[in-house]
Amino acid sequence: MRKLELEPESYDSKFTTLTKGANKEVKNWILERINTQEKILEVGCGTGIFAAKMALKGNDVLAIDKNQKMITTAMKNYPSESDLKLSYQIGSIDDLNVDENSKDLIVSTFMLSELRPFEQQNFLRNAWKALKPNGRMILAAEFVPSGFWKLGFNIKRWRYKKKLRRLRIESTFLVKWFLNYLEPIGFKISAVKKWRHGSIQVLELIKISNLDNPGFYRPRPRKYKGFSSQLSIYRCLFTGQIDHVPIEPGIYQSGNPNEASPIIVTANYVYTYIKVMRALKGTDAWVLCVDSRGINVWCAARGNNFGNKQLIEAVKTSGISNITNKKTLIVPQLSAGGIAAPLIKAETPDFPFNILYGPVWAKDIPKFLEERPARKPNKMKLAKFTISHRFRAEITHTTFLFRKIFLWPSIALIMLFIGLSFINTIWLSELWIVGELWLWIIISNALIAIFFPLTNFTRKFITKGIVFGVINVLLFGGISWLLHYSLPSILLSSIFYFWLAFFSTMSFSGYSMATSPREIQDEYPVFSKINMILLIIGIGVKAFGFIFFLII
Repeated sequence: MRKLELEPESYDSKFTTLTKGANKEVKNWILERINTQEKILEVGCGTGIFAAKMALKGNDVLAIDKNQKMITTAMKNYPSESDLKLSYQIGSIDDLNVDENSKDLIVSTFMLSELRPFEQQNFLRNAWKALKPNGRMILAAEFVPSGFWKLGFNIKRWRYKKKLRRLRIESTFLVKWFLNYLEPIGFKISAVKKWRHGSIQVLELIKISNLDNPGFYRPRPRKYKGFSSQLSIYRCLFTGQIDHVPIEPGIYQSGNPNEASPIIVTANYVYTYIKVMRALKGTDAWVLCVDSRGINVWCAARGNNFGNKQLIEAVKTSGISNITNKKTLIVPQLSAGGIAAPLIKAETPDFPFNILYGPVWAKDIPKFLEERPARKPNKMKLAKFTISHRFRAEITHTTFLFRKIFLWPSIALIMLFIGLSFINTIWLSELWIVGELWLWIIISNALIAIFFPLTNFTRKFITKGIVFGVINVLLFGGISWLLHYSLPSILLSSIFYFWLAFFSTMSFSGYSMATSPREIQDEYPVFSKINMILLIIGIGVKAFGFIFFLII
């Protein structure tokens, strides 16, 4: 949908094609449930066609969209009838721009997937305030179907996300936990209609009016001990930590906290959550998980997913200030790359908390809470890249390389050799090349992890890469001699050996915490040019050598 929004003039027709006409059926069903003489707010009105249809039924319609191009297109398509009560405005879920208790009905179609979990909750709270007592809200959205149809939906979703990544467009979000938010915030479901095996649904909601204000949603407690939790840890470690593995953002409890208990802030990455909760060991504390999009603290802070914006949002949406007398949030030391404490008050003057940076590692949180040192010892504020940390980084980085870089080339090589084996069976015996490639990857990353301190004399990863490139050439040359007894083959492969370590060292930078994102960004333009030259020459020379020696 986000790609379609870039072209408002063709948005409706292309979206109809995308949904195979289900969007028209959805809107017809909604129109049947809309009365006349109602004050209606449409949120995310797009090109304004549906808002016009609601107004033509004799309703007073205000349609808002945050996309200026959409509002401009809607104004061009404004109906010619002079007695319509219809207006278009720029607006968003955070600024509905209407008075409280002023609307009979709020309508939104296919917008929820544009919103992250906290944004969905904020939208519900703002909608509750805008609706009259017993007012209604009708929402159409894409949901995950159940049963057999879930498989096809997930395949379609996977292809969709791959396409968006190629186009460098941010992906939409599944409406995963939305139904859990309704009752705690102040809505009940009065009707549900489903299309396409439940992948598209319309919910008709009624405002619960015996509340003074909308409520706050708190996610269910999540297990952090036992076999299933350990499997979650292993999943993160052995998939290269490239998958976003989120838990619901919001407030969790360690032990039995009260209004005087400390507030620990962390990411909503399942690995991080489990580590923090295990480290607390039942200590009475509130644990506030910000919406880092299921990314760990270090990477999220460097990638603008764990900063002031996310922290302010978490405090506002969770209602944490309503359940505690504490005035301090303890945030991870590794979030300092994203959270700029002095700027929070400037950005949000009514922000109710002060910021205190806690220890680097979760295991030190209990001691930090007990001692509250005025000045943290070095072990609590410096992230030393010890052998155990390097070992875990080596595992995750190696699996990352296999999944994201070398998987498809390996499959392509295997298919090529199998195909050529129908011409000459000798090619099938050359499958050892794929196994040897994987062996070089494993050994190269193990070398970087084990001997990383040797390169502490420099912060430049290009220099580090050159050092490990030379080590790779010497070591792999020796191993290749033992395997093949061919000096020409070793010489022809040396550039590829050098490239493998050079590339892996820069890729390893994200796990090392040995430099800053800005330093990496400064190096990257030069690195990418050297990397591409080495890769092209390395593959070309190695392929030439392989074919040459096979022929002779």
